[in-house]
Amino acid sequence: MTMFKLILSCWIAVVFVSANEVLAADPAKTDKKETSQRLYDAGVPETGFLTLKTEDYTVPLDAASGWTIEKMFYRGDVFSLNNGHYGTVLQPKGGQWWGTGHKEGGREVVHRIKLLVDGRDVPITKTGETVTGKRIEFIKESTIWKFKVRARVILTNDYVEEQTAMEALEDCEIGLMYYFMHCFPPTTTKWIAELPDGKIEQGPLSHSQGMAVNKDTIWVAQFDATQQLGLLCYTPKVIVGNQSASHIWDLDRYHKYYLRHNRGQAFKKGEKLDFTVIVKAVPDETGDWKATKKAASSLMKQFPVVK
Repeated sequence: MTMFKLILSCWIAVVFVSANEVLAADPAKTDKKETSQRLYDAGVPETGFLTLKTEDYTVPLDAASGWTIEKMFYRGDVFSLNNGHYGTVLQPKGGQWWGTGHKEGGREVVHRIKLLVDGRDVPITKTGETVTGKRIEFIKESTIWKFKVRARVILTNDYVEEQTAMEALEDCEIGLMYYFMHCFPPTTTKWIAELPDGKIEQGPLSHSQGMAVNKDTIWVAQFDATQQLGLLCYTPKVIVGNQSASHIWDLDRYHKYYLRHNRGQAFKKGEKLDFTVIVKAVPDETGDWKATKKAASSLMKQFPVVK
């Protein structure tokens, strides 16, 4: 072998070994299962769906979106869509969104989940299952940004109840908080609301691209003529904060109902929030609101208004 060939062969060997070392150190080439880190606490599934089902209501919960509602069915038909997020989201002042499936600012971290079916404690070990009962209660403990959160979703044969309690873990300031959100279908054509003073207001939904209602409310409903349903959301305690409001985003893809707690508000460490919304699909609504008003009155008796 000539001196030139010997030098060339040694150089190729060095390059080959060096290339293999770089390849082995490249994070993109490593096994994701070995390097991925859990977001949620140990024992809490991070992907998949758990479906809760009573006689009239079916609600899948999405683990990847902070164990929040994915969509809602009434008597087998979808009445609230899966083209947006449910639950609570917030935007720190000058920051990006946190909560549910949002990742722009940071992720909601789920610490514990619990399931009670007709009073019995049912362990949640995996997703991909359907749990049936007459009263199903799902409980989640999580952290959204600088807030400790305890959320409950309760299904009965008559309604879906959502409760969310929050506590500031330190002094902080929020730019915007949506306490509850629901992705109602764009087939709804009008809305009705009862204000805290008892006044009733109504309006159309026509894909205006704007926000309808825009006031604090006791309850708000939309009319879906395609299913002859009133889509009713009742808050026993009116959700009030700095520039709070109920509003419906009147878009082509959904008529998304937001319960906004604030549009900019400071919180002290230990300060608490605790609100509930009760969602009910009202059958046989013809558009005159008689069935919906009756249903709202019934809920108000069952869950008296909290001052």
